Amino acid sequence: MSTENLNIIGSGLRGIGSLTIIEMDILSRSDHIFIDDYTSIFPESFREDLEKSISKPIILLKREDVESFSFIKEGSGTVSLIVSGDPMTSTTHFSIISYCKINNIKWRIFENASITGAVAGRTGLSSYRTGITVSLPEIYENFIPVSPLQNIVRNLRNRLHTIILIDLKNGKNLDIVRVHHIVKVMIEKTGYRELQSIPVLILQRVGWNDEHIFTSTLDEMGNRKVESPYCLVVPFRPDSNEIENMKSLNLEEISIFEKFNYEKIPEKLD
Repeated sequence: MSTENLNIIGSGLRGIGSLTIIEMDILSRSDHIFIDDYTSIFPESFREDLEKSISKPIILLKREDVESFSFIKEGSGTVSLIVSGDPMTSTTHFSIISYCKINNIKWRIFENASITGAVAGRTGLSSYRTGITVSLPEIYENFIPVSPLQNIVRNLRNRLHTIILIDLKNGKNLDIVRVHHIVKVMIEKTGYRELQSIPVLILQRVGWNDEHIFTSTLDEMGNRKVESPYCLVVPFRPDSNEIENMKSLNLEEISIFEKFNYEKIPEKLD
C-alpha cells in the first residue's frame, strides 16, 4: 500500500473551531492524519481536542519527517497533513506538492485564515498597503543576514507596511528579547540606525483567548512581555483612515505613528 491522496489542510487561527465542515469531513475519512509541528504553532490542546472530535489518532511531524516526505512515503490510502493557519505560507509545503506530482499522488489544498490575512482586521492598517512579508531568522556567529532589514527598508521607501514573521525554536517563536537582540545586530551590520526608534505593532496569539496587540518601537520592544505565537508589523506612516481604524480598535499609543519622522528612512539598501 502507498499514499494515493494527500490533503493539505489549514487549521485557521482558533484551534479546531476554525476547521471547516469540509475539512472535518475529510479528516474523519482519512486513513492517516498528521500535524506539521515544524513550520507552525498550534493551540496547546489542538491535537487532543481533534482526536476526541474525530476519534482518530493524530501523529506530530518534526522537521525531518516533513522535509523527507516520510509521512507520504510510508503512508497508505488517504493522508491528511494539518498546518496551522493557511497551509501554503511556507515554501516547505510547495515542495510537498512537487513530490506528489513527481510520484503521481493526487493532492488537494484546503485554505484557511492566516496571520498575514488577519493583520489588517487587527491593526486597522490597509491590506492594500502591505509589502513583502519578512521572515526574521535566528542568527549565529557565521550567519547574520541583512536581507530582512533590506526588505523592511524597501517596503518603507515604497510607502508600504511590513509583516515580520518570527523564526521558531523548540516549537515556539524566538523570545522577544532575542528578537530585539537580532534586530540590533542587523542594524549595526547594515548601519540602518534610523530604524531603531521606528514604531512597531506586536500581534500576540491572534485568534486565541489571550490575544493582545502591543505598540512599541524596535529599540523598546524587548521590554514587553510577549507570548508565542506572535508577529511584528512595521507600518509606514498610517494615513488618516488607518489612524481612525486604529482608534476604533482601541490600539494603545498610536500617536507614535503620527509623530515619527518617516522621512528618515535610509536610502541605501546595502
